[in-house]
Formats: sequence, C-alpha cells, structure tokens
Amino acid sequence: MDEHINSNLLVKYLEVFLPSIYDNWTQSHLTKLNKETESSSDGIVLDNLANTFVLSVSDGCKKAKTITFITRNLANIDKIGSTSDFSDFEKILPEIIVKIDKLSEKFDAPIVWLRLEWLNQASLTTWSNFQQSLKGFKRNYYRSGVAFEGVREPWLLLTEMELNANACLYMGNTVSHAGVNTNNLNVYLKARHGSSQIPEFSDDLPIISFNTAGVFIDQNTGECHDLHTQPRFKGHRKLLPLSADTTQPIIEMSTNYLARQVQPSGQYVYGYFPCFGRTIDTYNSLRHASSTYALIEGYEACHGFDAYRNNEAELALANMKVSIDNAMSYLIDELIQIYDDKAYVIDTGGEIKLGANAVAILAIVKYLQVFKGTPKADDYHALAEQLALGIIAMQQDDGSFIHVLHSKDLTLKAKNRIIYYDGEAAFAMMRLYGLTKDARWLDCVTRAFDYFIEAKHHQAHDHWLSYCSNELIIYKPEKKYFQFAVNNIAGYTDFIKNRITTFPTLLELSMAFHKMLLKLDEHPEFHDVLAGFDVQGFYQALHARANHLINGFFFPEMAMFYKSPQTILHGFFIRHHSFRVRIDDVEHYLSGLIGYFDFLKTANYPKLAAKKYQSTHNVVHTDNEDKNQPVEVGSQDMKSVLSANMGR
Repeated sequence: MDEHINSNLLVKYLEVFLPSIYDNWTQSHLTKLNKETESSSDGIVLDNLANTFVLSVSDGCKKAKTITFITRNLANIDKIGSTSDFSDFEKILPEIIVKIDKLSEKFDAPIVWLRLEWLNQASLTTWSNFQQSLKGFKRNYYRSGVAFEGVREPWLLLTEMELNANACLYMGNTVSHAGVNTNNLNVYLKARHGSSQIPEFSDDLPIISFNTAGVFIDQNTGECHDLHTQPRFKGHRKLLPLSADTTQPIIEMSTNYLARQVQPSGQYVYGYFPCFGRTIDTYNSLRHASSTYALIEGYEACHGFDAYRNNEAELALANMKVSIDNAMSYLIDELIQIYDDKAYVIDTGGEIKLGANAVAILAIVKYLQVFKGTPKADDYHALAEQLALGIIAMQQDDGSFIHVLHSKDLTLKAKNRIIYYDGEAAFAMMRLYGLTKDARWLDCVTRAFDYFIEAKHHQAHDHWLSYCSNELIIYKPEKKYFQFAVNNIAGYTDFIKNRITTFPTLLELSMAFHKMLLKLDEHPEFHDVLAGFDVQGFYQALHARANHLINGFFFPEMAMFYKSPQTILHGFFIRHHSFRVRIDDVEHYLSGLIGYFDFLKTANYPKLAAKKYQSTHNVVHTDNEDKNQPVEVGSQDMKSVLSANMGR
C-alpha cells in the first residue's frame, strides 16, 4: 500500500509539472540533425528522433534504470523542427506512467527520482570518425550521448550520464584522453538494450552523437528542475549564478556528507570510485586531519546559518559534533605518536610528513576556536605545542623544511616531497600563533618565508602559501609579504577562470588572495605591489571558478546513475579521476565555498576593485593537459555572474 501511495505521489507531481515540461520541450527539442557527410545518411531513418524520450528512475538507493521510447502520439505528426500542441503532448503522461510501473519492479523501494530527457542536438557520423574525435577530449569529458542503429528499435540511445557512469569512454588512468572501453560499453549496451541488438562495430557503422534537454523530479522535495544544456554545466539542474542563499545549502549538504563518512571508530570511509561502487581501501593520515579541519569549518558555517534554529537543525549539528569528536579522537589516539617533547602524525609506510603535522595543528586550533568550552582544551593546547615543536625540529638553518622522516628513528627519508607541505606548515604555525601568541611559532614562519621568497615558491601558486601570507600580514604587515601574495597569483588568473577541471584549490587560492586585497586597503603605502595586476580580471576569475565548482557536486539527478547513489549523494567529485569522491576532495571544495559564502554575504570588495568591471576576457586554456580539449563556454555570460554576485 505504501508503495502504491508513493507511486501515486510521483505521478501527481508529473501531472502538476507537465505544462512546464511541455514549455521546456517546445523550446529545446531537436530541430536539426547535423550530418557529417551527406552519404552517411543514406537509408537512415531520422525523423522520429524529435519524438524520442529517455526516462530514468531510481529509488534513491539503487542505480537508475533507463528506458528509451518514441511517443506514438507525436511521431505521426512531427518532423524535426515542428511542434505539437499541449493536448497532444499531455498524452505522453499515460506512456510514462506505464513505464514507471514497469521499471519500478526492478527496485526494492518506491521510485523517488525521475529524469525525463529528449534530444535537443544530434549529429550523424561514423564509428571510425567518432573514435578518432574522442582523442580530442580529456578523459571523462566527452559530454554527449551516443546512439547506434538497433534491430528492434530504430536507435539504441546511451545518454552522456549513462556513458560516464558506466565508464564506457574511460580507458584507464594512464590514458589522458577519452576513448572507447569496449568491455564496459558492451556490458552496458547488453544490459540496457539486450544482447540481440548489439551492433557490429565496423568503421562505417552509422552513429549519432547527441545532447539532451530535460527535467528532473525529486519526490522527496516535490521539486521539478530543468536540466542544464550548456557546456560545463550539462547534466545537473539549471542554476542562477551563486548567491549567499544558494551557496548555503551546498555547504550544508556537503558538510553533512563529510560528517557521514566518519565511522564510529573515528576513521573515515576514505572515498569511492562510484562507477562500479568501489570503496577506496587505502588511507592517509594527513588527509584524515585536513578533512577534519574542513569538517569543523563546515560545522562552524552551518551553526551560523539562520536555518539552523530549529530542533531538526540542532540534531544535525549534534550529529556533526559527534563525527568531529570521533575523528579528532582517532587522530589523537591512533595517528599521533609522542617523542619526548615532540609529537608527530604517523602515516602509512611509517612516514612522518611535515604536512600531516601541520594539518593536525590546524584541526586542533580550529576545534579550540569553535568549541571554546571544551574540557579537552588543556590537552589540545599541549598537543598542538608538541606538534609545533615537531615542525620546528624539521626546519633547517636556511628556513626550509625537511619534508619526510622515518617514524622509527626520526631519520631523514625525503628532503623534499611536495611543495604543499611548506605552505601547510607555515599556515599551521601562524594559526597556532594567532591562538597562543607564542613568539616561537611566528619566528619559525618568518624564517620560512625568507626562504620561500628567495626560492621563488610563488611560482607554485600554492593555496596554502596564500593562506599563510594572509595570516602573516595580520601580525607583520610588511611589503615583502604582500608582494609574495601578489606574485603567488600573478599571471594565473586566466588559468583560474578557464581551467576545464573544477580544481577546487583554485577557489581557495582566490579567496585567500581576496582577503589579502582587503588587508592591503589598510596599507596604501604598499599599493604598488599590484603594479600591472588586473584586480577586476581577478574577480571575474574568482566568480567563474566558484560557479564552476558546482559542476563537481553530486546532485541526485547525477548520483542516480551510479551503482550506489547514497554513498556519493551531495559529495564532490573529480571528473577526470573516474568521478572519484574522496574525503580530501570534499574538503577542498567545502573550504573554498565556505570562504566564498562569507564573501557573498558581505559583498565586501576592496577599494582597489571598486571601479566598474572590465569586459569579459576571452576563454583561453593555459595548461598543456587541456590543449586538445574543445573550449567550453559557461552557461552565463560573466557580466551576469558579476552582477548577481555583487548584488547590483
């Protein structure tokens, strides 16, 4: 009975939203088929593509089931480019209901997510040409569907979401470009369309590359979302440029996601490769600590939201706090080892990493700042000092740091491992100095920064160094530190703006630099550090990057296509790493968006950026890794993004 009631509710939503779905369809359904060659279309039936729909449903727990159908009520009267009236279109509803009933038999629970799509662009080509074209796309960045001629059906459609969620165009992490994974493609084609319809993949096999428009209905919320059709933003719901109000729920959902990854033991579920539901079985102590730091940041942000003023919200915060305490206990009891007056985080392989000590300090300091009345305060202060003494012991006479030690005897394992460790160490020591005002920590950082400046560390454009320089100028507002912060981002803004991957640390870098610009307002005597730097162009890049990060968020309309939707729902993913969702991936997205929310809430621009914004820069990819990737332009022009974000 419950399942019947649930199904009726979904149908009711369909009935309510059908007029708006019709409006969407009339404006976006297929109007033209592009043909690569005239000869390739000989004998190919194409007219019904305008009346072809793709229906995907899920119970929220199991991978979506998808079915393609051609609407008889439209097929008799429609040609590509024509449109029926609503009285014809609404006859689609009984067809959808029948298909929902059929697909629902494949689930253990009632259907709660429904995605209805139709073709809005299509190009006819051949299998050989299609395979060749894939080499021009970064892996997992082919953003269209593919259709093959069928035996019982005119065309066997596989949407972009289906191809990506089943790794059909992924050839492994050693191949940088997209390419057909024959095994995965055949397995999914058989499951989706039946083994009797699998084509012979000859070079001249006609195929259609297509894009879709559509809607997503979430029965849990009662909402119907139009799906984006523009590059980069395809696959998820249409959104206006981010505002404080729309960024807030993303922060809430991702903070809760990260909190749910903490097990009762305090150890995180480290991550997932979602295409086939694989859990990442390795672990990393550094990322445990840094993710806990971000989780406390998320808790602090959620605690400040007006929405968190009711019983349900208080319970959510309480659950987050339990996760934080469990994660902190695991860090302290299982991952940290005391050596006389020093303490070190021990990572796999018996390694002591400079960066691990640093992010452990960041987590402890943040905990003490957010949970001021904690009875653990004295113990945490003492441990933070021991960890800081461990960092000082890794600092050399020239101010540089040793990066990795052997945990068994504290002997050197690696002088240098990754430049991030330097910025993490300096940032952590500054945060600890801000808490305790112990001059030892500030002295460590000033010595380190002299080395960073001499060694031209700004060339790494590291977000941790940007964070650190911001903390340093609070207490030592000297020109050389302002100049380092500018150098750390100079020449990089086009990359921040145009980089095709979501690259969440670019937003962290940008938010840290924004705070530096605010501080620079207080020191007009140092404004010449910005000579030749385009402040307006930087803010264009910042807003573009923040909005691009939403393309790495697992909305339900995307998560539903992967094997275990609940394990990734509201997490953040890295597309070119097989849509990986790992705790540190979520950490970096979350930290950047928290900073961006604070910025949007206050709309506090530095005086240096008060003049009118310059026109949008041309999109130019600056990284060789993307040299073959077709340029993708965002869904909103930058003027509208800036206007919305500045509240003008």
